[in-house]
Amino acid sequence: MSEPPILIVEPDLVGIWKKNVWWFGLRWPFSMVLFSWVTVASALAPEFHLDRYLLTMLAGFLGLVVGAHYIDITASGDKYLPYFPKMNRAAIRAVGVLAILAGMAVGVYMSLLYSMWFLVFVVLGGFFALFYPVEKPKWLHTYAGFGLAWGFIPVLASYYIQALRIDFLGFGLALFLGILAVEMHHMAVLTNEKEYGSEVTKNARLLLKIHRAAAYAIGLVLLLSRLV
Repeated sequence: MSEPPILIVEPDLVGIWKKNVWWFGLRWPFSMVLFSWVTVASALAPEFHLDRYLLTMLAGFLGLVVGAHYIDITASGDKYLPYFPKMNRAAIRAVGVLAILAGMAVGVYMSLLYSMWFLVFVVLGGFFALFYPVEKPKWLHTYAGFGLAWGFIPVLASYYIQALRIDFLGFGLALFLGILAVEMHHMAVLTNEKEYGSEVTKNARLLLKIHRAAAYAIGLVLLLSRLV
């Protein structure tokens, strides 16, 4: 008898994303949403500096996309073992920690170049990247913690490093995109086939696709508005 199919517990555990644990670990469909929100914040700031934008993207890629995601894979018990039975947890965790430290180093460099106040975001971002995935303290691994780590803090940091100030527009934008990050996270939770029926997971995947398309589109358009 053939083995029953493995139920999908994450919306991006399909297609090319599940070919390799290192590739899956970057969580590209969701990471590109993060990059989109960083782009929106950078583009809507009173000033736009391409060098600061590129450094912000690099720090976010190392600290959140690589670092936090890789640590999350190793801290999730046996959740991903059915998909990647040969994964080397120790190696993935080590790369994750090193990536976060590298991302923080980029942040420190940006602070020295542009504003020492940016160190506040570097410390907060590094803290959430390291400890959110391991759920210590427990309150970090909540919807509120996710909204802070993957929405509010990156957006506000991106806005600040461009304008070197925080105003009501930047703060309001960070609040709004932080809440949108929570919405996206909840839709991703609803795609878990072990927990929810096919109708719920199907609708959740559709809403996620629309959410991602909207994020990609607005990010690209606003970036072009600054570059053209």
